[in-house]
Amino acid sequence: MSRTFTIRSLGCKVSQYDGDRLAAMLERFGLRPAGDRPPDLFVLNSCSVTGRASQKSRQALRAARKAWPAARIVLAGCETALCEKTGDGSVAIDGLLPLHPTPDMVEGLLGQLGLLEPAAHRVTPPVAPGSERPETGRGPEEVGAEADQAHGEAAGRSRTRAFLKVQDGCNQFCSYCIVPHLRGRERSRPVAEVLAEARDLVERGFREIVLTGIHLGRFEPGLVPLLRDLERLEGLARIRLSSIEPLEVTDELIAWLASSPAACAHLHLPLQAGTDPILRAMNRPYTVAQFAEVVARVRARLPRIGLTTDLIVGFPGESEALFREGLAFVERMAFSRIHIFRFSARPGTPAATMVGQVGNAEKQARAKAAEQVWHASAAAYHRSFVGQEVEVLWETCADSRWHGHSREYIPCTCVDSGSGLADNVIRRHRAVAATADGLVVGGVGLVG
Repeated sequence: MSRTFTIRSLGCKVSQYDGDRLAAMLERFGLRPAGDRPPDLFVLNSCSVTGRASQKSRQALRAARKAWPAARIVLAGCETALCEKTGDGSVAIDGLLPLHPTPDMVEGLLGQLGLLEPAAHRVTPPVAPGSERPETGRGPEEVGAEADQAHGEAAGRSRTRAFLKVQDGCNQFCSYCIVPHLRGRERSRPVAEVLAEARDLVERGFREIVLTGIHLGRFEPGLVPLLRDLERLEGLARIRLSSIEPLEVTDELIAWLASSPAACAHLHLPLQAGTDPILRAMNRPYTVAQFAEVVARVRARLPRIGLTTDLIVGFPGESEALFREGLAFVERMAFSRIHIFRFSARPGTPAATMVGQVGNAEKQARAKAAEQVWHASAAAYHRSFVGQEVEVLWETCADSRWHGHSREYIPCTCVDSGSGLADNVIRRHRAVAATADGLVVGGVGLVG
């Protein structure tokens, strides 16, 4: 019987893609997804972007060790690079995989752990990274609960939306961010390689591709030409961008978003702070006025676009007055979703030693205040769609209720009362109700 594995990926969509790539390599070497059974190998594809993320990684490792005492436990992802830098070995594991493991590295580790399958059981040719997206195993609740809560997606669980990493690394070095120290300098994948993987994803049935990268807007030789190449792929219904820096939203990109039938009317623009003094301290390359100008240009061409963002509260030097000023700016921007982070000092970053550190209780209070603004703006945005048609890609059904996302990345639900819906189907519906969480739709229209 083949050895089995379970992978848990924490953090961003790049991490989700890397986890899928690792799963494909494990299958290449003869291992199979464990499903609901205890695995022979548990791999945590970890995240280190905040102190809380590192803590979650360690909690997930301990939970896996407790739940599956016979399994081999391996740490992968960003936390491995941090452990190598700090020498942290606080959690007992059986092996480490570097941030960008090669097939030879994976094969070598499997051999060391006694998990390497005979050559006859291996997959040939190897599965394309990010394409097979197998069910990589579901463990006990304390393990599964750690997976990518911030984005609310069960990445790799269905053949509806696929992540496609086109770029890695970052040269920006924001003062709070450890990612450039872990993932290195910017580098882009060859266009031909990206298109080949995208074509494979479409052939496997994916309707939507999400382009991901640590600094996606720096893709070379150019993001918009790549998008134009991708939109020509027959069968690809949607193209979404995971995140893009504000000053990299060019008129050319806006024109593509407004004109391409495949473009999703959604942009994630990481603001991080709503005042110029804090943006300067963060080493962010724009002012609030520049950010607002980008938002205005986008909405002038796409008035219904969904704009989401990241916000850090409690950055060193952020007084109560600055926080309130920044929150007022966030409110004016009317984001449809805000990922709120309490500032976390990462070792080796300039912000970790800045004066004016904010206490935990104050950071928690500010996060709650920001959540109230987010919920109000999200509810208002969702209400603007009531009575209008939205296009929904349906993904899962639970308790007789279908769940999916609109092109604007609005979560949508529909009661399954003989509607004929199915996963991976795109249909137009009329929105009948709205909440801060999304839309309730009915009235099935045309099949996409």
